[in-house]
Amino acid sequence: MKVVLKFSGKNINSSKNTFLKPVVDLWEKGTQLAIIHGGGPQISDFMERIGKKPSFVQGLRVTDQEVMDITEMVLSGLLNKTLVGMFTQYGIAACGISGRDAGLFLAKKHIIEHEGQSIDIGWVGDIIQVNPLLVETLWRNRILPVISPISGDRNGKSLNVNADWAAAHLAIALKAEKLLLFTDVPGVLLDPLNPESLIRNLSAIEIPLLFQKGIVTGGMIPKLQMIQTVLQGEVEEVFIAGGASLELLDQLLEGKYIPGTRVTR
Repeated sequence: MKVVLKFSGKNINSSKNTFLKPVVDLWEKGTQLAIIHGGGPQISDFMERIGKKPSFVQGLRVTDQEVMDITEMVLSGLLNKTLVGMFTQYGIAACGISGRDAGLFLAKKHIIEHEGQSIDIGWVGDIIQVNPLLVETLWRNRILPVISPISGDRNGKSLNVNADWAAAHLAIALKAEKLLLFTDVPGVLLDPLNPESLIRNLSAIEIPLLFQKGIVTGGMIPKLQMIQTVLQGEVEEVFIAGGASLELLDQLLEGKYIPGTRVTR
């Protein structure tokens, strides 16, 4: 089975590496896993330390050149190698790469259209092409890919790509059966301020209604847009949950319910 699994930066903030144990168990069972990680909290923290205030538009980080440099340093450097080190402690051969390596993710600059106007939010990218050869090569040699979503354009320029979208595009290219997103929210909520309003099961055709009713806001917008896209391919299921649910990963893959939102076609 092929699985693409995405961690949020808050998962990696854990002072212990025990949250990775279910992932290690899954890998050791022979599952073909690809890990993609975010790092939003760490990027914002670094920005604030140098006196630069984070800014977002429609859930996407406004990324000037200085922010791009910080983002690539934090994601492809610090966090990527931290995760590789955590897997090493479990005896797993892991390789840290970014979307720029071997042309994994080719991207173009993202422009937001709002009320008839184009809004430039800097060096933010949309993936337009995936070359999964590097991931497949690592798999053949039983090396676990740990991927930063930083991507490159046709001129070799770094672009800040949303990690959820990177995971989606990779899942489609690999023809993965499942895309699992462990993030800083417990799943899709009817009321963003009430964790008890969690939607346990959702179909792709219901997602437009959530947009129309204004139920989803902020960072949930690109997540659900991504889910709509990925379920149009060969991916059978997308699951989104809080980081704590990662400990129940084995149960999820056995078809059992764990806290979070399961989205199917």
